[in-house]
Amino acid sequence: MSKRVPSQSGKKVNSENNWSDELLAVSAILGDLDAFEELVIRYRSAVVRLAQSIVGIADAEDIAQDALLLAFQALPSIENPERFAAWLMTITRNRALRFIKEQRLRRIDNSVVNELLLERLVSLNHPLLEVQKMEEDLKQALQMLPSEYALVIKMRFFDEVPLKRIGAFLEIPVSTVKWRIFRGKQLLRNQIYRKE
Repeated sequence: MSKRVPSQSGKKVNSENNWSDELLAVSAILGDLDAFEELVIRYRSAVVRLAQSIVGIADAEDIAQDALLLAFQALPSIENPERFAAWLMTITRNRALRFIKEQRLRRIDNSVVNELLLERLVSLNHPLLEVQKMEEDLKQALQMLPSEYALVIKMRFFDEVPLKRIGAFLEIPVSTVKWRIFRGKQLLRNQIYRKE
């Protein structure tokens, strides 16, 4: 029996729904909010990771939320509902790139002041626990990886996105997803051991 979780609309959404993305997208176009919620459940972590790889961790959640709202609004215009994941990836990437452009236009450069503060306030730079140090080492090693490897590793191991959905989201075959994970782990190991 599949597990059911309450949706925001009060109805029950099947969290192990085996409906295809196409069927869910068409249902959402016809007004079924639970169908769109299932699509959000499937792809939200992938959307956040993609946004994070473009805009950074601080703004990733906001960009992801914007991208999902834009996707919902634009859903009636989707030409190929069976390619929902790839369509959502394009919306996410475009929203993130637009955000970066807007930030550049708006930003007042305070980098010199910030650097001086960070130099003077040493306590801002030191983690309190050894675990934080290990997490930082892992984050730094992930940042050193080429983005195509880092993104699939984060999606697979941090967000537990199934291989098939990663492939659909990134528009690559599952075999390529597996290769990128395998190669990414090798590169990650090399980065971490090189630091020690």
